[in-house]
Amino acid sequence: MSYVYAVARLKAMENRFLDASFFSRLIDSATLEEALKSLGETVYGQWISGSAPAEFDQVIDRELIASCEDLERFVPDRELLDIYRMPHDFNNVKVILKSLFRAREGGERRYDLLSALGAVDTERLIMALEGEEYGLLPYGLADVIPHCWTLWEQTKNTKDIDLMLDGAMFAAMRKTAEALGIPEVVRWVERRIDAENLGNAARLARMNTDPAAALPFFHNGGTIRPADAAKLLGEPLESWGKALSHTDLGAVFEGIQDRSDMQATLCDISKALSDSLIRVLEKAKYSASAPGNVILYLLQKEEEARSLRIALVCVANGLNREFARRLLSHAR
Repeated sequence: MSYVYAVARLKAMENRFLDASFFSRLIDSATLEEALKSLGETVYGQWISGSAPAEFDQVIDRELIASCEDLERFVPDRELLDIYRMPHDFNNVKVILKSLFRAREGGERRYDLLSALGAVDTERLIMALEGEEYGLLPYGLADVIPHCWTLWEQTKNTKDIDLMLDGAMFAAMRKTAEALGIPEVVRWVERRIDAENLGNAARLARMNTDPAAALPFFHNGGTIRPADAAKLLGEPLESWGKALSHTDLGAVFEGIQDRSDMQATLCDISKALSDSLIRVLEKAKYSASAPGNVILYLLQKEEEARSLRIALVCVANGLNREFARRLLSHAR
C-alpha cells in the first residue's frame, strides 16, 4: 500500500510538536497553574477545559489517544498502529488479571488503571478474561492466559506472570511486523526487545543478580541473545559498550558511567535506550513514502508526553529543576 498521503499528513502534524524553548519555559514555571496556562496555549489546550490542575496526566493521555485515532483515519495498515499500541493492551491484560487474582483471594476488583491507549477495547478484554472466554482475545493470548493462571496458583508471584506476558507481547509484535513485511518496522521491534533486555540487565546488575538467575528476565526476538544479555551482569557498566560493539547498541552505553547514585545511572540508561528507539527509524524521515514514519511520529509524540509528565511533576512538587531538565531531550 502507498504511504505517500499518510506521510504527507504526518509531516503536517509534526508542526504541532512542542519545541525545546517551550519545555524550557514550562519547567521554569513558578506554579503548576502557571505551567498549565502555558500548556493551554498548545494543542493540549483542548483537553484542559474542565480538568483540575492535578489531572494533567489525563490531559496528556487524551492527546495521545486523539493522535492514535487521527492516524487510524488515514494510515493504510491498521496493524502498524496495533504494533505501537500493543504494549498498552498487554498492560491492560496485566491489570485485569491482577484484579482477578485479588478477587480470587477475597479482595476487590479494580480497573481504574486501565488505559484507553490500547488497540483493543478495555470492556472487551474485561468480558473475555472475567468470563474465561479466552478465544475472544487477540495476539495469541488464548494460549497464554491459562498458563498465567496455573503459574499464579503455583507461586502467587505476579512478577513471573508479567515476564510471561512480556514474552508473549514481544512475540506478537514481531509476528505482526514480519507479516506486514516492512523491514524498518521489523528492525524497530527488534530494537524494542533489545532495549527491554538491556534495561532489565542494568537494573539486575545494580541488584547484583547472578547471571544464571537472570535469564528469565530476557526475551527472544531481538538482535541480542538472552544469554549474551545475561553475561553483561558480570561486567562493569563501563565495559558494556565494548561488549556490545558488534551491534549498533554499543554506542548507547558510551559515556554512561556507573555512579553511586543508582537512580541517576538508571535514568541515563533509560533515556539513552529510549533515544535509540527513535534513531533506528530516523532514515524514514527522508522518505516521502516510508511506513516507518508512522511509528516514528508516535514515538516522538510519546516522548513529548513523557517530557511533559516529568516537567509538570517537577513543577507541581517543587523538585530539582536541573535534575528534571537532564531527563528531557527537549529542554537541554
